[in-house]
Amino acid sequence: MNQGKIVVRTAAGLLLTATAACSLASFDGFVGSADPEERELSGADATPTLKADASGIDSAVSSTSSDAGTDADAGDPNAPPVFVDGGSFCSGQSGTKFCDDFDTAPLSANWIREGIYAKHTSYRAKSAPNDFLVDVPPALGGGTFVAKVTKAFDDPSTNLVVGFDVKQERADLGTAALIMSAVEWTRGTAKYSIRLVYSAGSVRLEESDTEHPADDVRHGTFTLDDKWTRIGLDIVASGGSPTMKVTLDGIAAPGLEAVAITPPTSGMDGRPTLILGAVFATNPHNGWTIRYDNATVTYR
Repeated sequence: MNQGKIVVRTAAGLLLTATAACSLASFDGFVGSADPEERELSGADATPTLKADASGIDSAVSSTSSDAGTDADAGDPNAPPVFVDGGSFCSGQSGTKFCDDFDTAPLSANWIREGIYAKHTSYRAKSAPNDFLVDVPPALGGGTFVAKVTKAFDDPSTNLVVGFDVKQERADLGTAALIMSAVEWTRGTAKYSIRLVYSAGSVRLEESDTEHPADDVRHGTFTLDDKWTRIGLDIVASGGSPTMKVTLDGIAAPGLEAVAITPPTSGMDGRPTLILGAVFATNPHNGWTIRYDNATVTYR
């Protein structure tokens, strides 16, 4: 763990309220402006940088790590992020196009954030101190919300590996459905998405021509436990035999070892977008609490 400077910043207000509606078929159109909370944090009114000695850093980290003890003594799940120099995960990575362990800067430095249920916290992260939290309360009626972060890349790639750690703390096991992550190519005339959809207690791999959601293709499923799991999406979305593979903690998910996919053959802009978080659009639900950490994208 880097034992240098800690930056502590507190929440300055509510996040953006999600006002748009969508179908479960597509994230398209859900890239909004930067979060006003985080714009304020970066301005003249931001909380000043605080100095801490090594013992202070160790104390902050131990109270927020994934092994920090029981739920009763783990602290506030919505505690504001604690920023450190160097990060605890990304500083050990090499060869990645993109890496964010959510530990060194506000979300607005690397992502566009949307939705009041999308939060940056310092509570029980996979790699201390911070993680990204989707925390959605129960809803008796259906309805659409957005709670996500989006990273669009300027360089093209249809041959890439995406990874992130995820922990399901609360999830609806009924008929409600939640898109929990996606890799999309939507800046050309042809729009294409690969996504993981949480539904009926399992996570389903889907692909979509987002212009024609009736043609969506559903592949196999896997389950998540209430523990940190590293999900890998190994994608080749071009060439004569486009395929993808899903891995869980480095092991291929059964039935998802080599999935034939069908991205558009023409008109697809090769610049990808990574989405972590949620768009919900079906049925009443009992709420969702899902944590994300250590997002990576590697071009090949």
